[in-house]
Amino acid sequence: MSIENEAKKLAATYARWLRNPQDALFGKDGEGVVLKIYKKIKQAKDKNEIIEILRLDQYTMEKTTFNDMTRFVNDLLNKIQQMDDQLALRFTVEVFRYFQIALATKMEDMNKGLWT
Repeated sequence: MSIENEAKKLAATYARWLRNPQDALFGKDGEGVVLKIYKKIKQAKDKNEIIEILRLDQYTMEKTTFNDMTRFVNDLLNKIQQMDDQLALRFTVEVFRYFQIALATKMEDMNKGLWT
């Protein structure tokens, strides 16, 4: 499976289970944990920086979002564990890009009443 397809699969799986996409994307101040992580990940240089950026206790979010994001981040960290730095960076950026799209789509569907 290509890195893009693997990233899409991981992002879609966890977007489906995340209970509050609004909080994850936008938080209370317009920029939620997902957007903050994505911005930082794009600047990361190696896997150690990724691990530091993905420490969720440094971000503000609702308890349910924290729990859902913890499962997502743990799975992501397991996937990049065996990758070299460059592949891990590329994969993580792809995952967070697709995660944002999946969460935005879920919010749109929820607003239309297609998702509860």
